Amino acid sequence: MRFLITGGAGSVGQALTLFFLEKGHSVRVLDKKADRLQSLDHRNLDLIKGEIEDLSVVSGAVKGIDVIVHLAWSFSDDPMELLASDLKGHVLLLEAAAAEKISHFFYTSTAVVYGKPIKSPITEEDPCLVEDARKPFYGIAKLTAEKLLLAYFRTKGLPVTIFRFWWSYGEEIGGRHLRDLIKLAQKGEPLMVPEGAGGSFLHVDDLTNAFLIALQKPETFGEIFNLSTLFLSWEEVARIIIEVTDSSSALEVIPAKEWKGAPFLADAWKLSTEKAERVFAYRPTLSPSNARQKLKEAITRCYHSIK
Repeated sequence: MRFLITGGAGSVGQALTLFFLEKGHSVRVLDKKADRLQSLDHRNLDLIKGEIEDLSVVSGAVKGIDVIVHLAWSFSDDPMELLASDLKGHVLLLEAAAAEKISHFFYTSTAVVYGKPIKSPITEEDPCLVEDARKPFYGIAKLTAEKLLLAYFRTKGLPVTIFRFWWSYGEEIGGRHLRDLIKLAQKGEPLMVPEGAGGSFLHVDDLTNAFLIALQKPETFGEIFNLSTLFLSWEEVARIIIEVTDSSSALEVIPAKEWKGAPFLADAWKLSTEKAERVFAYRPTLSPSNARQKLKEAITRCYHSIK
């Protein structure tokens, strides 16, 4: 099978590229930093260095492809950039996919489209309160991308599947708020976190497995699915940070109603995966203890990159 992965030079994209190559598939990567993958030097890997908002680049990239995995997206909250780059590229890719009669189009969305959790766990049927999101323009653009996908499914018969997740990690993990906590631990300053808040982390192994088991299953077409490996509170994450940094920092758990810190840390982003489990038999491949250990290892690498 021939895969096109947009944004394949990122950490998730690289993991997916290696995964599909190891399964015997052919992979084409479209990314403005595609040369990062040149060291792979695999006969079934085709690299295209270019912008997703370039019509000629996108049209050429989709030729001869069976399945598209669309990862490419900025984390911008600038509406002009989102329109000129992300959403324009998204529509170009959808048009090319429909013309090429792609057999399956996967899109990685985000829990940000929910805006703000109103209950726990969050299901796909919950309202998308994007105006209340911490990055509202980003959330609105991602939700618009989802709506466009579903419209192409209904009007042009393009088989699409949308995955929503909160925070992915593999060998590495990023995130400004995580790095801020690590820096506080390095200084021995108190780590303050809100009680009960946290999120559903998704290990890249579970994401790649979700693509594999959902692949070309008609019951996943035109559907949205939450994905998660495990939920961890910020208190648990802070304890891991203190451990890996060997810090003398105190951990202060602040009652939720008294929290005045970063809004990003304030909510409980626990995603329900019941729909994915029911429709295409999604299950985390990692046990909770293994997932925690891999998160600890990723945080350790993040810590060493900051030192």
